[in-house]
Amino acid sequence: MAKSYSFDKSELRKKLKLFGLSDAPMEEIMTLFDKKNRHMDVIAFVLNLEKFGVTRAQVSNFLKDIGIEQTTLMSVFSRADFKKAGVDDKKVQEVILKG
Repeated sequence: MAKSYSFDKSELRKKLKLFGLSDAPMEEIMTLFDKKNRHMDVIAFVLNLEKFGVTRAQVSNFLKDIGIEQTTLMSVFSRADFKKAGVDDKKVQEVILKG
């Protein structure tokens, strides 16, 4: 089952400011949360932060700070890369090494 992670609105605002976001991009992210009853898919969250110039290292550190494990982060960033490339990650098959 999928997990949910939460953080304070004020904490997010402080982090976004530290990441160098100006008021307009910050408000856009906050509005996206408000539109979806203060919930956002983690992939969409990552892609939106990257869209505004937040580095992957900054995003990763923030997500680690709220308790997301490194192995989960690797999956999140892989799925974000697939989405950016226009690949449906549900269609990606596994590879198997035999012998």
